Amino acid sequence: MPLLKWKSMQVFLTAYAALAPAAGRAQSAIANADVEPPCAPAGDMLTAKPFLDRIVEPGHSFSLSGIPVDVLAKVAATAKAQVDQQAKDWPNLCRYRDQNEAVAHSATHPRVIFLGDSITEFWQVAQPDYFTDQVLDRGISGQTTPQILLRFYQDVVALHPLVVHIMAGTNDVAANTGLESDETILNNIRSMIDLAQSNHIRVVLASIPPTKAMNWRPNVKPAERIQRLNRQLRAIAAGRHVVFVDYTPLLRDAEDGFRADLSNDGVHPNRSGYDLMRPEAERAIAQAMR
Repeated sequence: MPLLKWKSMQVFLTAYAALAPAAGRAQSAIANADVEPPCAPAGDMLTAKPFLDRIVEPGHSFSLSGIPVDVLAKVAATAKAQVDQQAKDWPNLCRYRDQNEAVAHSATHPRVIFLGDSITEFWQVAQPDYFTDQVLDRGISGQTTPQILLRFYQDVVALHPLVVHIMAGTNDVAANTGLESDETILNNIRSMIDLAQSNHIRVVLASIPPTKAMNWRPNVKPAERIQRLNRQLRAIAAGRHVVFVDYTPLLRDAEDGFRADLSNDGVHPNRSGYDLMRPEAERAIAQAMR
């Protein structure tokens, strides 16, 4: 072997020998790691009823004043636990894992699954009678369309519903998980529709509810962008032959925000808002089933 090649080989072997222990430790760590991230007992905001009452009970103004200190501490602890869990489970697959397991082993499949963010999650707080073993709520507060897309198979497809009601986009506009273009948001929605249709699940695609201000993103002016996205969502629904349900005419005020009598914080419907939305949802679901 020529001297130059021999020296090059020596350099390589020396470097490899130095790297091998580190590589071995990494492989050992992977081998000993859990296949799935463990689900921490993080709980969820649905357990903090006095806090949620400020959102869903008509006549309340959304304020933290007057909420007992122990409830606020629970909300803060739950929020922190959710942030900690998100570091290892970004789409929050843990949130409904146990409930999904129970559904998978039950004798019946759900008829409808409502999928989305807090606007969907709080629907079951406002109207618990609507959500049964046949109508499931799979909303998670704060989530954006990429997170919802990542849990679509677990929280929808694997449960074999007849219809999925998709309502998402508010938190994308708020940039909860970073800035996104309109096309990125719409592509995430398109992907959800593709997953549903390829698994013979009918789709109801909902408009993004109106809002002109977000208390956790005071610098964002969302009204115009939400209107633009809703026009594009309607076009996607028509092109994909899915049912579009537009809640905007029911909920919007004269300034393109959320009607004050139907929302306590300008973003989430209160019980009166959900009361108006439910018949529209039921009509859209019936149309999808036909």
